[in-house]
Amino acid sequence: MLSEMKQVKRFLGAKFGCGEPIQDGVYAVPTETSKGNAFMRMEIVNGNPAGKDNFKLFWDDELSLSWYDTPNPNYTKESDFAIAFRQLEACR
Repeated sequence: MLSEMKQVKRFLGAKFGCGEPIQDGVYAVPTETSKGNAFMRMEIVNGNPAGKDNFKLFWDDELSLSWYDTPNPNYTKESDFAIAFRQLEACR
């Protein structure tokens, strides 16, 4: 769970800038899984993680295709920011 939280912090830092306030909302954090590329759900309220469904996995960045119930569709389109974040993570 610690490594997932660190990845969320890197994602939000890349999206908003390190040290900047984080807007409330639900974010799809690009992540790698044993079954391929996926997205981790993270809800932020008042600058802090909130919500019981945080860290659940999805195949798409709209968080509509559950990683647990749906086989890998292998055709979902990712946003340009998600692609850039995956490239940034690959350089680590």
